[in-house]
Amino acid sequence: MKNINWLGLVAALVIGQIIGAVWYGAAFSAAWIRAMEMTEADFVGTEWRMSLGFVNMVVILIGLDWLIGRLNARSWMAGAKVALAAFVFFALTVVSLDYICAAGNLPLLWIDGGYQLLTYVTGGALLGGLKWKPKA
Repeated sequence: MKNINWLGLVAALVIGQIIGAVWYGAAFSAAWIRAMEMTEADFVGTEWRMSLGFVNMVVILIGLDWLIGRLNARSWMAGAKVALAAFVFFALTVVSLDYICAAGNLPLLWIDGGYQLLTYVTGGALLGGLKWKPKA
């Protein structure tokens, strides 16, 4: 925990929450609800799940920061590239399982996969490039 880039992690967490609010709110809310084959009424009383999404993102960002550190990818672009690789090899494959194995629908794969892609690459760039400035 002592080697975690806390500045990058907090920034990536805040930006990730904003991306999620815009992505699943204004941008794709109606399409996502249709793809889930649900209605807005189905989500009443499930606001607590947002806190689980927050915890999930913290775990992802700690893992990305660890990977970025292990690969010495401490720049904006290097962090984004590592995060893109992590997305392709891990996040996208997991998101795709529902589509592949459980006859999930393609629009849901695009919406959820697109969100993951955006948050991984943005988070990786912030974790790789955002650092505390040493005191002069």
